[in-house]
Amino acid sequence: MRIFLAEDNEDNYLVVKSNIKKLEMPCELLWAKDGRIAIEMLGHEDKIDIFLVDIEMPNVGGVELTGWIRSQERFKYVPIVAITASVFADMKKMYLDKGFDFILEKPFSRKELLNMLQRSVGVF
Repeated sequence: MRIFLAEDNEDNYLVVKSNIKKLEMPCELLWAKDGRIAIEMLGHEDKIDIFLVDIEMPNVGGVELTGWIRSQERFKYVPIVAITASVFADMKKMYLDKGFDFILEKPFSRKELLNMLQRSVGVF
């Protein structure tokens, strides 16, 4: 499984990385430190199984990045998870309306991350 993480906080990247290593299946984690770098990296990628996208990033934010991902035919149906601390009901609706499939609230536990992967791509 190929997981693409767009996240500007290195600590959050390390949390995701350490939890991904504990999966009982081979996983590759690609990491972009902001939305602009993500778009550059994704220009060379064809196969991503799930996107984990931080909402608040410098240069290109998560909502804008998600719009770009959804505009790419090859990623049109790939699940996108919003990673955010802003989980008010009106914000959740806006994220879903903007193309996200799921929302993962920061800070999240290993169990919450694994449950999200299970719900979104059916791993395990």
